[in-house]
Amino acid sequence: MEQNTQLSDNPVEIKLDGEGEPISPKFKKKNNKKIILLIILILIIISAGTVYFLFLNKNDDGKLPSKENVEVIENKEVAEVDKIIDSDQDELPDYLEKILGTDENNSDTDGDGYNDFEEIRNGYNPLNEKKFKEGEWGEIKEIIKNEDEKLFGEIVGVNIVDSDFICGTDTVNDIDGNTYNTVQIGEQCWLKENLKVTKNPAGEAITRYCYDNDPSICETDGGLYDWNTTMNNSTTEGAQGICPDGWHVFTDAQWQDLLNKVVNVIDLKVGNSIGFEGILSGIRNINGSFNGRYTASIFWTSTVEEGSVWSRPLGDNISKIIRLTNDKKSGFSVRCLKD
Repeated sequence: MEQNTQLSDNPVEIKLDGEGEPISPKFKKKNNKKIILLIILILIIISAGTVYFLFLNKNDDGKLPSKENVEVIENKEVAEVDKIIDSDQDELPDYLEKILGTDENNSDTDGDGYNDFEEIRNGYNPLNEKKFKEGEWGEIKEIIKNEDEKLFGEIVGVNIVDSDFICGTDTVNDIDGNTYNTVQIGEQCWLKENLKVTKNPAGEAITRYCYDNDPSICETDGGLYDWNTTMNNSTTEGAQGICPDGWHVFTDAQWQDLLNKVVNVIDLKVGNSIGFEGILSGIRNINGSFNGRYTASIFWTSTVEEGSVWSRPLGDNISKIIRLTNDKKSGFSVRCLKD
């Protein structure tokens, strides 16, 4: 029986083998090289990532970074940034203003016309237009020193007392920039020269008398000060007064401790082996006259008993251990003792 066969427009040639059986057509294999290369590349990337995570991505101590470590690093970076953020541009960084209670967005918190930094530097409370009391001022300085020693140095205007300070070797600067030698006597560390400062620790001008009203004598002998100026208007025994930071106006008992280390009061004079170098700088009387240069000197103490202030004399004719009470308006020398 005839079978109708419709041929396509593109007939396929069928080949027969030797026995007359049709041979299956051979199709070309697809090119898989690109796919294989892609798979290999993916495997390499995965392997590299695993190696980095396991062996390379570690802290200096060899430990993998934890969430806590990351937070510490971030907090440290934030803390460093905080130290330079000063929103109101008053030279007090915001983080410190928060501690001090001032307004970080207002350079003049109390509205008195002076910015917060200038007020603190001059010993005034930027919150209420009044001067800091001595205890308050000491606390403020301690806070600033603990938070930012550089800023502390700018505010108080003096060299920061070094924890590695060596008495007898290292020197001390006052707020004016005058440099003083030091001497260790027993357990005490003293300035080796009389104070000649012209400003208090807050940077305010004070009254300094020079013998015979000759400023050049202040440079060699030190200044002469009344007691209230010496104490920076404090009445607290052992107060800093007008001494550099880290130093104070010695007490009567501390002078006695000094005398216990010597055979004679004269040992404290210039040129004696103990090294106190007590110069005979004279005094200023309450009437404004001067006397006693080259023959005597009197040092204020910070001790008040029954309303009287004790002072300690030094002179050619003074060999006994004595103490005096004097009018607070007298002008005497000031020698500072390390805290």
